[in-house]
Formats: sequence, structure tokens, C-alpha cells
Amino acid sequence: MSDVAALYRLQVLELDILERAKRIKAINAQLEDDAALREAEAEDEEAQAALEEAEARVRDMELEIAAGLDKRQGAETRLYSGEVTNPKELQDMQMEVEALTRRKSVLDDELLKLKSERDELRAKADDTEARCSQVREKHELESKELLDEKETLTDTVNQLLTRRKSSVAAIPQQAFQTYNSMRAAKSNRPVAVLKEKACTICGIEQNYIVITAINRGEELVNCQNCGRILIRL
Repeated sequence: MSDVAALYRLQVLELDILERAKRIKAINAQLEDDAALREAEAEDEEAQAALEEAEARVRDMELEIAAGLDKRQGAETRLYSGEVTNPKELQDMQMEVEALTRRKSVLDDELLKLKSERDELRAKADDTEARCSQVREKHELESKELLDEKETLTDTVNQLLTRRKSSVAAIPQQAFQTYNSMRAAKSNRPVAVLKEKACTICGIEQNYIVITAINRGEELVNCQNCGRILIRL
């Protein structure tokens, strides 16, 4: 195999490694991106907290109504027990019972309103909980698929790196140094294919001298325009 052919095969190998490494980097970014899950969890947490507060308000109102009933029943029992005979005291007790009855009516209306608000918040909390569960399940599934893909890519890259090491060892040092010194400036493509008479990367046709030298295959020949090493496949 000629030096330029060996360099071209090395370039193909390295581009494959770089492409897979790029995908691994993208996978790592995707694995770290849990914004959708965190947003769903925050929304659900807020909805659950609002529901808890609403349920607490309902419980407090029910306790207040129950306490008012106990107080009214106590007042009614005393009012009709015959123990109290003072007209003024009886009138005050009657007024207290009536006030407690009116208060219960007001609290009953308020309780209905609080229960309605609680039911709406419960429905919302159920929705956010279901959505959060779906988002979490999707996130876990996608993460597993990404991890599996990353593992496969990593294994392949390690194999390719081993092959690259063997390929580099088989290339004459001077040819490899020339190739390696051009990699950064040529976007990891220091070797270009000559198709008919033109460089396939920059598109410039080469003169007769360059083409003849490439056909001989005895030395590394550079494109007259972009400077890449040319090879005819």
C-alpha cells in the first residue's frame, strides 16, 4: 500500500472516530438535560401543595362548624332545660342560639365554596401527577436508550482507536508527520480525493504535472489550491 493510500485510510478511520465521539458528546448533553422532567416535577409539587392547603382549609372549616354546632346544642339544651328562669338571661340565650344558627349558615356556604375549590385543585393535581409520571417514564426510557447507545459507541471507538494505533505504526514517520501537521488547518481532512482532474474538496482542477505525479504514486502530492494531499482512488 502506498503512503498516500495509508494516509487516506487513516483519515477515514479518524473521521469515523471523531463522528462517533461527537455523538457521545451529544448523548452526554442529552443525559444531563432533564429540564422537562424538572419542570413537570415542579408543576406537580406546586399543585400538590395547593391541594394540601385547600384540604387543610376544608378541615379547619369543618372543625369550626362542628364546634359551633356543639356550642349551639349546649345553648339550646340549657335554654329549654328549665334551669334558667331569668327573662333577660333567657332572651340572651335565645339570641345566642339564633346568632350561632346564622353563623352556621354562613360557614356552610363558605364550606361549599372551599370544597369546590379543593375539588378543582384535586383534579389539577391528578393531572399534573399523571403528566409528571409520563414525563418521568419517558425520560427514564430515553436515558436507558441513550446509555445503551453510548456504551455501544464507546466500545466501537475503543476498537477504532486500537486500529488507528496499528495504522499509524505502519505509516512512515515523515509521511505521518506531514499528514498530522495539516490536520487542524484542514478540518481533519488533510487528504483529498482527485476525481478526474479536480480536487474533490476545493474543486480546483490540477495541472498535468500534478496529475502525472499522483498517477506515479511515488510521493505525496499537494493540491495546487488548498494544499491537501491528493489521492486517486
